[in-house]
Amino acid sequence: MEAYSNLVVLFVAMATWCSMSSSDDIRLPVPCTDLVPLDLLKEAVPTLDHIPPGVSVVYVASSHTHAFQFTTEANRLEFKANKIFKRCEYFPEEFSIFIVLKHTQRRKRQECLFSLVDDRTNKIIISVKLTKVAIVFQYDDKTFRFKTNIFSGDKWHTLGFSMAGDTVVMTTDCRNRRQRQVRRAFPEFLPMTNTSFIIGGCKRKRTLFQGYLKDLILVPGADAVAKVCPPKRHRRMDNTVTTFPHAYEQSPFWPQRVQCSWSDVGNLAFDVYSDKVKVCVNGIWKEVNIQTGKKKLDYFEAYHDVQTPAASIDVEVFTLLGEGLFAVFAGQAGEGDSALFKWVENQFTFYQKLETEAAQSWCHFTIKNQFFLAVANYGSSPDQASNSTVYRWHKKRKKFKPYQTFVTWTARDFEYFKIDGQHYLAVANHAQGDNTMVDSVIYKWDFSQRNFTEFQSIMTVGAYDWTHFVVNDFHFIAIANAFNGLTTLIDSVIYFWQNDRFVQFQTMETNGATDWEFFSIDGDHFLAVANAYNYGPQNYKDVDTFYTNSTIYKLNRQKRVFEKFQIVPTYSAIDWEYVRVGGDHFLVVSNAQNGGEGEELASVVYRWQGLDRFVPVHRLKTLPSADWETFTQGEDIYLIYANAKESTSQIIKAKFT
Repeated sequence: MEAYSNLVVLFVAMATWCSMSSSDDIRLPVPCTDLVPLDLLKEAVPTLDHIPPGVSVVYVASSHTHAFQFTTEANRLEFKANKIFKRCEYFPEEFSIFIVLKHTQRRKRQECLFSLVDDRTNKIIISVKLTKVAIVFQYDDKTFRFKTNIFSGDKWHTLGFSMAGDTVVMTTDCRNRRQRQVRRAFPEFLPMTNTSFIIGGCKRKRTLFQGYLKDLILVPGADAVAKVCPPKRHRRMDNTVTTFPHAYEQSPFWPQRVQCSWSDVGNLAFDVYSDKVKVCVNGIWKEVNIQTGKKKLDYFEAYHDVQTPAASIDVEVFTLLGEGLFAVFAGQAGEGDSALFKWVENQFTFYQKLETEAAQSWCHFTIKNQFFLAVANYGSSPDQASNSTVYRWHKKRKKFKPYQTFVTWTARDFEYFKIDGQHYLAVANHAQGDNTMVDSVIYKWDFSQRNFTEFQSIMTVGAYDWTHFVVNDFHFIAIANAFNGLTTLIDSVIYFWQNDRFVQFQTMETNGATDWEFFSIDGDHFLAVANAYNYGPQNYKDVDTFYTNSTIYKLNRQKRVFEKFQIVPTYSAIDWEYVRVGGDHFLVVSNAQNGGEGEELASVVYRWQGLDRFVPVHRLKTLPSADWETFTQGEDIYLIYANAKESTSQIIKAKFT
């Protein structure tokens, strides 16, 4: 027991979420990888015979081009999404949208340029709208407004929207680039069954676009807008995306090439024959290489040290809408409060002190536009209950304030998740004194009382971590059980949501488990467990207790069970962190350095290599690391870890080939 007490320094990190079922067939999603640029206007109007009433193709003499014009009585241009998503059931996770338009009068109301709608619920999935002063991009009930004055004159304009990772970018005429951080990334698997594209409108007829619409192009892949816009532009040049062949004779896409002269430098074109976006450079159309596979990781370098008030065993990185990027560190037992940092001028700077008592874990979540942080407090003694706290963001004071407290016992972790519109918060209670068999509690948000109330208790054994995940809309939570008072070699458990309760689904033998990490690769689903400590009869000599085998499990679709997939030797492993860079998949395992020497003190990065499975590719000479998180800023990717033994945590930057 005394040897195991040294594990207090170890900690859990939060994991991601995703889903499944034990009674129905599991049909796992497969991401789309072979999509090409799509001309949506061509799909909506393959010939002039298909133009609906109220919509006409007009020739704009001032710019020598054809375009669609919509009247107030126009019927919408629409077509089923499966017309273009024939071999792929899902909308691309990262994409760009190009729109070329001209508006001849000031808008008196909101107008819709483009939308993707669920035919069953009539719900808008994606849309681009215009208001009097802004361009509005919407997805998944999230709205991003970009103020602009480009529509004040009777000119053609090019709009570009890019969705990549946790960033949405809007560019007008390749000159003005606006960027917004999103709280959660675009859905990885957005099904296209029973959906329709609507051109020039949304659900309601009064939102019809009232100008000229020349091009509407969907380009799968990361920020195509940045790639097609040249770095320097002449301010007098009119940058428009020209679809060629562009002349409407018998068909709106009759094969006649458009001109590209020296004065058209920077103009964009979409070649409907080669399905390529091209840019005019010195009178020559040049193909734009849009990489859907993204970057290749080369190595990591130390970027920035973060000085915390005390040693920290957890870090949580999150974006607060309208405020920016933050990181909160969980202060070590007896060494002070926790610290909140804000990303300012490309580094984290101290922002606010948060009162905690031996904090173990932070998690963030949003309920009805209110932003919260929850901290799991270990307390001053395992023999006494402590209070764990939920903080709420105060919008006027721009600070976090205590909102609700829970009575917990040596709490190790909080995990937030949402099921069917209801909000839940699970706490992992570790022990009461010497008794490690205690109830961990799931709380449910009460909308009338505006706080969490106890929903379900689950018996756990030295619990360290909850991880929620979803497979095909079925919800699971996994508990990492670490110690039963005699040995660390015990069962951890996966629970399945059934009839509004969690029921046991599967057990796995783990050895001092402190973290679960869920991730998916090419439609396959994995769970990685960090086994941190080897104590008990299986190691009766008490030798190399820091050296264990951690395990990666893979979901067997036919048996509907997670099976051992790969054994990974680890040293003082407290946390797994899954990272995706371009088309590559990585796992980072922490090293709290509670023993060993030389290579045994390194944190290791593993890369997915197909039949070779996960292969070690980087050994990072870091300080003692308890928890890893990843975040992005623009095109840069960073890793940050919490130092469980010293007050210096660190940010590491990924470098690419």
